[in-house]
Amino acid sequence: MRTRIFVTAVMCMIASTVYAGGLNSEEQNFTRAFEVFRSKYQLAMPNLDPALVAGSQAWSARMRTSGRFSHGAGYENIYMGQASGTAAFRAWEKSKAHRALLLSPSVTSFGIGQSGGYWTFRAKTKARETVTKPVVPACAPAVPACAPVSRSVYDLFAD
Repeated sequence: MRTRIFVTAVMCMIASTVYAGGLNSEEQNFTRAFEVFRSKYQLAMPNLDPALVAGSQAWSARMRTSGRFSHGAGYENIYMGQASGTAAFRAWEKSKAHRALLLSPSVTSFGIGQSGGYWTFRAKTKARETVTKPVVPACAPAVPACAPVSRSVYDLFAD
């Protein structure tokens, strides 16, 4: 029990310390790519949430130190590969399920975190149980047409 409390306290301290310095340059590169991507579809950029950033950074560090690539909780995308923010973004952009979260108009705030080649993107949405599939405006770049549909969070990762 003491060990669990100690580990939890250390993780909380790491999360708050990591965000205190802001985003690193690769996390900033990711954020810029995310903003450009959403603007192509005339979607507002969600707010950068310090708590989600800290949680994302801590989860990425945890995956890196443990060597375990796994999801945490809630609406999130994870990536293991290159340390480049642009590479992580491009990988999620090409995946139908990950792309749905990046383009969801339901996303109100987000956090991004990187540790080596491990990445975590976390989002808060307007609705807790569903993420709305993005509606692509007529003037948006050519993508497969899709009707607005409400999807379960579990469907988001079934690619």
